[in-house]
Amino acid sequence: MKSDINVTPLVDIVLVLLIIFIVITPAVNNAVKLPLAKHAPKVDQQADAGQKYLTLMLTSKRNDKYEVIGPGAVLIDDKDAKDERFFINDEGQRQKLEDYINRNVSQLNDKRVFVKADADLPFKYINELFQSCRKGGADEASIVTSEDKDTKKEGGN
Repeated sequence: MKSDINVTPLVDIVLVLLIIFIVITPAVNNAVKLPLAKHAPKVDQQADAGQKYLTLMLTSKRNDKYEVIGPGAVLIDDKDAKDERFFINDEGQRQKLEDYINRNVSQLNDKRVFVKADADLPFKYINELFQSCRKGGADEASIVTSEDKDTKKEGGN
């Protein structure tokens, strides 16, 4: 005579409990709604309004089929420096860009550089620009993105 534990009833009970939890869990999560805080601190845009940042624009070089073949000029997004153009492919131009970044970032309290780049440009070129920003004395470099205007219109309707 063998005296083994019969696990069939145990498995039945566990499966029934599992099904109950699977069915009830979505209902419980949707039923509880917490109120949002109405006294959340607002961002003080006037305090940030006087803050200046250095913004660089990295363009792309394209062939006659409009395919990206490499990085183009690095432009300065400032009305006083619209004529400034640097090329990160050329070592001398890259050194001039790093010197320009160092001159402009050293005057700022927040040594942050913003980078606007062509969306089709491979990240390796953007990373080269980040490295130049770091060598130029910037503490932080960030990519600036723009909102897709089509999704903004769809969300408003």
